Amino acid sequence: MRLATWEAIEMVKLNDLPEFDPGPKDVIIDVGACGICGSDVHAYVEGAWTAPGKPLGHEFAGTVSWVGAEVAGLSVGDRIAVNPAVPCGQCARCQDGRFNLCNNRQGGGSGGFADRVLFTNGTVGRQLFVMPDDVSFEEAAFLEPLSVAARAVDHAEIKLDEPVLVFGLGSIGACVLQVLLAQGAKDIIVVDTSEARREAARKAGAHEVLDPIATDVVAHLLETRGTTTSPYQESGAIGSIIDSSGAVQVLPGALTLLRAAGTLSLVGLASRDAAININDIVQKEIRVQGSFAYTPADCAYAADLIATKKVDLTPLVSHTFNLDDITEAFETQRQTATSIKVMVSPTA
Repeated sequence: MRLATWEAIEMVKLNDLPEFDPGPKDVIIDVGACGICGSDVHAYVEGAWTAPGKPLGHEFAGTVSWVGAEVAGLSVGDRIAVNPAVPCGQCARCQDGRFNLCNNRQGGGSGGFADRVLFTNGTVGRQLFVMPDDVSFEEAAFLEPLSVAARAVDHAEIKLDEPVLVFGLGSIGACVLQVLLAQGAKDIIVVDTSEARREAARKAGAHEVLDPIATDVVAHLLETRGTTTSPYQESGAIGSIIDSSGAVQVLPGALTLLRAAGTLSLVGLASRDAAININDIVQKEIRVQGSFAYTPADCAYAADLIATKKVDLTPLVSHTFNLDDITEAFETQRQTATSIKVMVSPTA
């Protein structure tokens, strides 16, 4: 059995390992597809959040090939999408219902860039979601990033009749767009430097797609969406902004564009610190919040969106590679100008 592990910066190793010896709480999943996440790219390029020998891959879907006696609701042959996070349920944050902030996660998968995954302590409807036959493995593998997007949208408490601005159209930003469309947002503006990503957003139904290299985004949106007044300054009229780019240079403009009492939701991971005007936040009572990962409820919502085809995820798959070509797959995903979501499959 093959399994990809991180070994050093820009070095992913494909290992040949023995087959699993599963227990009564385990499920074995034959991987159909596994997506490369932005955090995977940070690990590959920077060595972030990883260590030598650590398995890679957490956005995966596949077919159940073995079910432990203590696992309810699954049968061999079921096609499933996987939420890899199993919160402990006991810590203070779990007791608050903030399962996404659990620092004592238990069980989970063994790494999705593999022929098979051993998943332990998973529960159907929380980590393991049975998918209809007409949902492809590639679509099902979007469960994890779509859950991140679902939390970002829900947590921001967006007013759907106001303009919503999304920075960054990688897989998370593209999924944020899909969630906003599914919920009926009336004016979604998206921004990205990649023409490939912008074109995918146009096809998905974004109401306006902007290239920040060719367009002064702040000036354009002040002109087209108007201005509002707030103490000591004039502001834009954007109700909510979700930054999934992690590009800290967009934040000063975002604070200008937000109306008073608007929300700035930060879901993209950044590689450096930001310089922002605190007075903008104070005088307009801007709500600046992080949005991290997802809860089981977010996953259940995302799974329903996928299963009922309320989102169109197939166009977001820009490349597919065989597991043997895992390094080429990572190199392709890091090319943001030409990639959206790179999928890896043992059988591609």
